[in-house]
Amino acid sequence: MDRSSVARELERRMALLGLTQKALSRNAGVGDTYVRDILKGKSRNPGGEKLERVASILGCTARDLLFPAGGRTVAREARSTYIATPDQPEITVELNPPGYVAVPYISLRAGMGGCGYVEDRLLGRPKFFEEEFVRGALRASPSDLRVIEVEGQSMEPMLQNGDMVLVDTRKTSIIEPGIFVLFDGDGVVCKWAERAHEATEPMVRIKSENPRFSPYEVPAEQVQIIGRVVWFARRL
Repeated sequence: MDRSSVARELERRMALLGLTQKALSRNAGVGDTYVRDILKGKSRNPGGEKLERVASILGCTARDLLFPAGGRTVAREARSTYIATPDQPEITVELNPPGYVAVPYISLRAGMGGCGYVEDRLLGRPKFFEEEFVRGALRASPSDLRVIEVEGQSMEPMLQNGDMVLVDTRKTSIIEPGIFVLFDGDGVVCKWAERAHEATEPMVRIKSENPRFSPYEVPAEQVQIIGRVVWFARRL
């Protein structure tokens, strides 16, 4: 029995991202048999929320899986001809190296003071990352992310002066404490952030990794969470 076009397209995208059936099912939050049944032709017309979740892990939409443009011919051509994806932010429009995507770079170093955070005024030349890493490992679109350089010693030894961090702007909730890049009312910083639950008014507690730097609290209305740190790189 000839497999459906959705099975072939699903298999092609899995191969490009190096995803196994089990890994794709787990990351998409569907049953182990869901992906397997599509690939084996047992489910020839899948759809609905489950397929959308699978597609999001593969960096596409359910429609892309159901109606692949040009089938295998396009798949072969895509390996030699780079076509920019439509979800890259306008500020990064330029010729991308094949297999890479542009991520906006915030040219203000996290740790410097300032009068506010106005992103459009702080954008520098974008940084390029492997598309498989962004869409597969981080499960993000280039427009979801920002790159910023850490300044100072407050987050040592975890993060050091000059480290580059990737920030996921979709993740702005501090219900679960974590390392965030944020504007604290005085400047853009990279710190641990959490709710100050015992405060009488909404407050954000901001802490450093380095014990030499004291924690402090800021009224929540003065804080702008840019995003959670999801990756970092360090010069050797």
